[in-house]
Amino acid sequence: MGRTLTDAEDSALVAAFRAGRVDAFEAIVRRHYPGLLRIADLRSGGGAMAEEAVQSALVRAHGALRRSPAVENLGAWLRRVVQNCATDLLAARRTAPAPLVEIAAQGAAPHAGLERAELRRLVAEAIARLPDLYRAPLTLHILEDLDAREIATRLGDNLHSIKSRLARGRRELRRRLEGVLARAGYR
Repeated sequence: MGRTLTDAEDSALVAAFRAGRVDAFEAIVRRHYPGLLRIADLRSGGGAMAEEAVQSALVRAHGALRRSPAVENLGAWLRRVVQNCATDLLAARRTAPAPLVEIAAQGAAPHAGLERAELRRLVAEAIARLPDLYRAPLTLHILEDLDAREIATRLGDNLHSIKSRLARGRRELRRRLEGVLARAGYR
């Protein structure tokens, strides 16, 4: 496999890793890291938490790939692991009050507008709080600009189901964002 590790199929990389080739796991990380980080970024609100979610997911994946049965779609499996890690981190972070909740509790008037980074954070948190059923397709659509057919292929689901989940997810996200943005003084 030597020089062709970067060109190897995911299944060949997993097999090589299980056979003891550390460089095969490194190739898996190089290939999938950017997409995993985008998903974690959207799911967790970004920054250090997204990095932490991806690192945690890769640690989990490293152990699981050695002992679990064959993974049919490595990319989809890794995305699910990252989503789970980001959800765990976000749940742990939710125990601390959000800045906007503190402002509202103090009776302070919200700022006239939000900085772009704050708006992105609010949108990312709203997406992260969506049920997995809607979050996964929306994340792939928004971050990776995939259409419904490509999302169905990636998630191993049928096209009709993905279209329905995208539409319902958008409606739910819009509903959640309207309240958050209004409370933040953005609308």
